[in-house]
Amino acid sequence: MKRSAALWALVSLITTQGMAQAPLSYADILARVRPTTEQWRMDSRFAELRAQLQETRGALREGPTFSLEAGPRRSPGLPDYTDMSSEVEFPLFLAPRLRSEMAQSLGQAHPLMLESARREAALRVKTSYLEAWLAQRVLVLREVDLATVERWLKVTRTRAQEGKEPDYQVALVEGEQMKAQQDLDEARTRLAQAWGSLVALADVPPTPVPLAEPGPVQPVPEEGILERLRQNPLRKAIEAQVALEERSLHLKESQASARWSVRASYGTEADEHVARLGMAARLPRPGEGKALRQSTETQLRVLQGEYRQALAELDARILGIWYRFQRSSEVTPVPDFSLALEAVGIRLEEGRDQPSEAFTIRRQLLEAQMAALHRIQARHLMTAEIQFLLP
Repeated sequence: MKRSAALWALVSLITTQGMAQAPLSYADILARVRPTTEQWRMDSRFAELRAQLQETRGALREGPTFSLEAGPRRSPGLPDYTDMSSEVEFPLFLAPRLRSEMAQSLGQAHPLMLESARREAALRVKTSYLEAWLAQRVLVLREVDLATVERWLKVTRTRAQEGKEPDYQVALVEGEQMKAQQDLDEARTRLAQAWGSLVALADVPPTPVPLAEPGPVQPVPEEGILERLRQNPLRKAIEAQVALEERSLHLKESQASARWSVRASYGTEADEHVARLGMAARLPRPGEGKALRQSTETQLRVLQGEYRQALAELDARILGIWYRFQRSSEVTPVPDFSLALEAVGIRLEEGRDQPSEAFTIRRQLLEAQMAALHRIQARHLMTAEIQFLLP
């Protein structure tokens, strides 16, 4: 009993070397989250759409152009004059309805997509936190397991030297030690990878520090959960985004096909003043209008296909989480088998069990602890995803 307690204290010391900071909770990490690439990409897309609206502000297709010309007029026998002329052109965009629909869609989609991105980021951080938490706890178990195997190896070698155990039992324990060391190395690698994912999302230390326990699983109301999951804000964000992109495509086509302009000019020629006002039309190139329509129609079909796929993936995600929730059960704490391992070790020292029998029991106890840890992580992940999907 005392030996086991001392071993756990040693493992905790080894695991937290260089980790002097207080354990980080999920709330602490969430407060340090950086904007994700997807959020920056969404902000960039909204800036492009606002710029597209700005280009058509005030019934203009684009900004007016202004030109100024001046030059001398010289005629034989007459005094020299300077002719001057100025001209301004206003390219017209005669589709105010499209612009109004685009502005309305932009206003509706922006808050929905921002909320969806915020939820996605929070879920991603929660997932990374739970992965790193699990990796830390598994590392502790692997450290304890290797220390147990090394202690039993010493016992087995001593008994073999005394003629109480055959030599092949020593070889079996040595093989278990190599396997335990390999599992420990893999656990360290998984912790490094999980922590790297967390570092990419939040301003946490570059090397692992202790993570706080996730705490009790948050309760989820079961009544009507499937219907409420299907009314999730992510669906509304997808629908709003598709409507916005459709408006943008129609507006872009209308901008490209706009042809009319208003022109005004004023000039002085010798002692004469000339003012002109008129209309101008840009003549289309052969096949330009048809190509524009085909391009828009093709992009709309692609957009609708992506929309159907996104909704199908969302429905599959909802059904999957609902099935898991229906079959889930309450999680139990990770069992403490230190007393059991201590008893097996005593039986091994006394020769009442052979190493091959002791290691079978050890593996079963270790697998039970691993299963309990994975079950806790899975339940927290499921709850986090449900909270992400619920309106």
